[in-house]
Amino acid sequence: MKKRMLALVLAGMMAFSMTGCSGSADSSGPAAKETAAKGAAEGQEASASLPQKIEMQVPASAGGGTDVAARALTAYINSNFDSNTTVVNNTDGSGVVAMETVRNGKADGSQLLFFHTTMCIKTATGVYDHVGHEEFKVIGAATPVEKGGYVLVVPTGDITDLDGFVEAAKAAGGSMMIGVETGGSAHIMSGMMCKELGIELKYVEAGSDTDKLTALVGGSIQCALVNANQAKQYIEAGKVNALACFSATEEGGRNSLIPDVPSFKELGYDCVFGTYFYLLANPEMDDATAQAILAMFDAAAKDEKTREILEGAGMAMEFVPYEKAQATMKGQQEELDVVCAELGLKK
Repeated sequence: MKKRMLALVLAGMMAFSMTGCSGSADSSGPAAKETAAKGAAEGQEASASLPQKIEMQVPASAGGGTDVAARALTAYINSNFDSNTTVVNNTDGSGVVAMETVRNGKADGSQLLFFHTTMCIKTATGVYDHVGHEEFKVIGAATPVEKGGYVLVVPTGDITDLDGFVEAAKAAGGSMMIGVETGGSAHIMSGMMCKELGIELKYVEAGSDTDKLTALVGGSIQCALVNANQAKQYIEAGKVNALACFSATEEGGRNSLIPDVPSFKELGYDCVFGTYFYLLANPEMDDATAQAILAMFDAAAKDEKTREILEGAGMAMEFVPYEKAQATMKGQQEELDVVCAELGLKK
């Protein structure tokens, strides 16, 4: 039954690609997906056989937003397909070990990399000397559903809004410390934010979002940009003040997890940054195997229960059609190359 389901989903994906559909919400409902899959299955069958066991390298700590997303997707896959996918949290070398494990690994689908925009940043800053869209098989690229992104937080105290933060930062003359994970998304966003707000901050290596929040409450740093999923519990507990959040697109928008926190855009600052997720493999993987794998992850991302989990973590995503995945990653890489050069972050 599971193999039949894989054949149907893959056939639907192939038909979807040939018709040039965009993958919008209008065509993602259960009835529409079932009809498309069954119709396509009448004329063709899946042409790839996936391994029974898949190891998915995730360059993120357990419990964080990326880990939650990876485990939500794989939970659906393991319940509905023959391939058993295991998440391996591998942060060694700031994620480089995980990336190299897959780039130099097997091309049969048994080794995958699930990461996001941070990978492009590591390339743009010179932390990682390989280019994702050129030296990996780009199986899938997923864009965010959430309109709001990372949130600026400070310890509870005198600073309660963005104007107060800007004033305090200017008064500190560049000595206010902001926690970052060097070469990570928040590092880039911190630079973009400082440039847009017209302030100078002192960048301090603080690790993951969880580590940043711990350092913030402990007084080791004075501010940080963190994932809303991580920040929410600290905000609700009264341990930090949330001042503003990045928007995922130029249209602006708040983060649904913290709806009372305004966006930088609505406060008059053009702070926009969208985190894309990428599913990658050894560059020698064939298209049929790649499409079969994407079919599983696309079905997982569209599943109602899985989507609820992803939305709860602020990680809901939509995969672009297979033929657009590589170009999507290429476009973001080129944009980040420019931004990192402008911010002087290129090593």
